[in-house]
Amino acid sequence: MHGKLSATGVEGLRKRLDEAQVLQETVAQLRKDLNDEGILLPPTDEKAFEMLRAAVLHLMEGWQRSGSTAFSRAINRVDLTEPMVDDAIARGGTHELAGMMVLHCLQKVLSRKRFAGKF
Repeated sequence: MHGKLSATGVEGLRKRLDEAQVLQETVAQLRKDLNDEGILLPPTDEKAFEMLRAAVLHLMEGWQRSGSTAFSRAINRVDLTEPMVDDAIARGGTHELAGMMVLHCLQKVLSRKRFAGKF
């Protein structure tokens, strides 16, 4: 497993998934952006990030096997740029890209909360 997403700067962001409301909203954002209501809500603990990454990776692998355009649509809906995708793939393949998608959805949730004055 590639540890880049575990770097110090990202660790604090990942830690926010320990908060039940943030985790629920992140899962809702992933479901919306990836157009898949089957993404399960993991337990609110230190394993939440890896469980979400695994769920996203599973979806991505399915899209790749079937030749579905859902993969490119998901990248666009999560709002990842081409350089972000290229960098993630270069660092750790689809595993890293799946983690980046989870983190980007988490950032969307935290940004909304911040601008709404909720923290």
